[in-house]
Amino acid sequence: MSRNLIAVTGVAVLLGLTLACTSNSSTPLTPTTPNTGGASSAASDGSTLKVSAPVPQSPINDQKPEIGPATLVVSSATAAFAGAVPVQYRFQVFNSANATVAEKVTSGPSYKVDVEPELTVNLRYTWRARAEYDGSVGPWSATASFMAPETAFLNRELADPLTNGRTVGEQRGGIFLPGQGWQSLSVSDAISWDLTEPCSDNCTLEFDVTNIGEKEGFNYEKDLKFLSMGNAADFGGFGSFRNHDWKMTIEQRADYSSGMMTIWRNGGVGDGKPGDNRVKLTSTGVRWDSANKYHFKIDWATTGYAIYINGDLVMRDSFVGIAYSPPVHRISLGCYPRAESFVGIIYSNVKLRKE
Repeated sequence: MSRNLIAVTGVAVLLGLTLACTSNSSTPLTPTTPNTGGASSAASDGSTLKVSAPVPQSPINDQKPEIGPATLVVSSATAAFAGAVPVQYRFQVFNSANATVAEKVTSGPSYKVDVEPELTVNLRYTWRARAEYDGSVGPWSATASFMAPETAFLNRELADPLTNGRTVGEQRGGIFLPGQGWQSLSVSDAISWDLTEPCSDNCTLEFDVTNIGEKEGFNYEKDLKFLSMGNAADFGGFGSFRNHDWKMTIEQRADYSSGMMTIWRNGGVGDGKPGDNRVKLTSTGVRWDSANKYHFKIDWATTGYAIYINGDLVMRDSFVGIAYSPPVHRISLGCYPRAESFVGIIYSNVKLRKE
């Protein structure tokens, strides 16, 4: 009897050791509270997921990315007791008042934060990240900091306030007035942006102008241009710009106090479709006064275009489904190839978006 009891007891001990080893090798990814049947509980740092805290890689220590969007990068979190786990990453971005200005859950350890509207160029922000999985959260990373970068058109958006004393475009003359914007000082001054791809459908361009009165071009015997667009290769001179198939200009007429004209070619010249898509008005109802600010909003799609000033529609025409698609799409304040930029005008808050 005693031998059998000893044998059975020995088997039980061996089984217990085996189960203990098996239990240790399959420790759950989420912490558990003893005697609660495995229910999750928070660690001292508030985490409920057994993973390491990510480590901020860039930008850190007030670094300023060369150009937006600002891409936040952390090291990958690693699980304490399991193999590869498909965790997600939650990023949070804070302003100087420690208020959250951006938050996103991503599938990988990086997050692209757009400048405008989330960030303001040249302001300081802090950020952090953590891993998450199936409703459980890992510990937060240490907090890192960066300066919001300038912006550039990246297929969908351009935001260039011009009030910060610089531009992400190409400047040709003129000066920056702190807090006001960029001022054109000659008929050949301009700021231009070349897009990474043509903006052809569901596009909106906005900008503000001030310091402009009626018939500004009268003394120059020119109809001066607020804006010009077209194929970048055809901005080389008066003739090449005037005659090319993608020419677009918005001008103030020098012979009427509120007259304006637009020519918007969608791949051809003349009165056909494609063609000039010209709107020429002796009056638009706009009362130009150098003390006022005027907000331009230009919408275009394959169906046509519409131009608004201070919310009022002033000109529109149809493209009949033929897209405006210059090979290298250039947007330019003023019209430097024709020497028909305004003198003294101040531009600010240039924004382009593609829906």
